[in-house]
Amino acid sequence: MKLSAALITMTAVFSFSCSLDYGKEVFVKDKIPEFIFINSSFARYENNKKTAELSADRLEQYKSDNASFASNTTFTTWSQDGTVQTEGKCGLLGMDTKNEIYSLFNDIEIKNSDPKLEINAQNLKWNAKTEQLASGKSDTVRIFKNDVEVSGKGFSASSITNAFKFESETEGTIIQQDSTENAAEEGAEQ
Repeated sequence: MKLSAALITMTAVFSFSCSLDYGKEVFVKDKIPEFIFINSSFARYENNKKTAELSADRLEQYKSDNASFASNTTFTTWSQDGTVQTEGKCGLLGMDTKNEIYSLFNDIEIKNSDPKLEINAQNLKWNAKTEQLASGKSDTVRIFKNDVEVSGKGFSASSITNAFKFESETEGTIIQQDSTENAAEEGAEQ
């Protein structure tokens, strides 16, 4: 009897302490993608020239906030003269097309042709309006440019000035061939 009285009391407390808030409206259309594309490729053309291409294993597009998300993504951009400008890949890409903000996650590799450099990271954000690329303050980013490798935290870059910087914990390596090795290699080839 004592057990069943305690069980009834606990059940009553739990049932009366729970309340549902019917004042909050949840729109299912905000949570469900408007479109889902599997193994797809998309291209952007300007003045009859391809300027960008994106391929993804899965792409979801949401109507409510103009957001799209793509998994296992590769992308390429071309300059006006038709040469490849940027190539890259990432595990997840979030696109806020209204604000022109693109968030890249997981095994990011970006190769740029002018200036020639490669960027490896886990989290990056590209703001197309300000042409700024940035990581979080505690995220490590690795840059390869010519014979220089630099890694650090708090990365930011501007495509307007072609400059980049790190806020903290920076280290690097410069690979320089010995001039006697170059001369020996050149002599052996002749």
